Amino acid sequence: MHQLFCWVSENAAGLTAVFTFLYLIATILIFNEARKSADAAKGSATAAQSSSDTASTTASLMRQQVQDQVTRSEAVFRASVEVALATTTAWRGKAGDLVNMNSLKSLPPTDNLILPYTVVEAAAAIDFGMAMKLSAALGQMGLARAAFESTRSVDNRDGKNSGHFARAGEEAATHLDAATELLQEVALFLGKYKP
Repeated sequence: MHQLFCWVSENAAGLTAVFTFLYLIATILIFNEARKSADAAKGSATAAQSSSDTASTTASLMRQQVQDQVTRSEAVFRASVEVALATTTAWRGKAGDLVNMNSLKSLPPTDNLILPYTVVEAAAAIDFGMAMKLSAALGQMGLARAAFESTRSVDNRDGKNSGHFARAGEEAATHLDAATELLQEVALFLGKYKP
């Protein structure tokens, strides 16, 4: 043991240099690992920020798409109510004249009394209660059309079926009045509605 102690004493300077060199290498390795960890953390932070920016952009685009859809729905809703009101007004006048016709062959096609129910979906994007009123109005318009069409192939020459034509005209007028009332409520709402 004494020899080992002597050898260490004689070579203390060399051993110190070796241990210092090993310490320096260990410090450099630790520093490199710390730098790699810092770079990885910085990369993660950058990726997180990028992901956050992407999510924010996506949310913004989705909000814009929803707003655009509401704007389109409102335009369809307003236009449909205007068309439906004009249609019920035009057909209301024809309902009273029905009894004086020989047959409905002289009456124009009733297809414009039917509006697609997609307008109700457009209305629902704005206000569900008004969409229900619009749906009810479209239903009344369909019933008026059915009343008109019920006499399409009936002959009324010399007034032999005038009772049928009178009933059909009254029924159509009742449905058109109900539709007009509902449509006017919806139109009043649209006048007050500010998106």
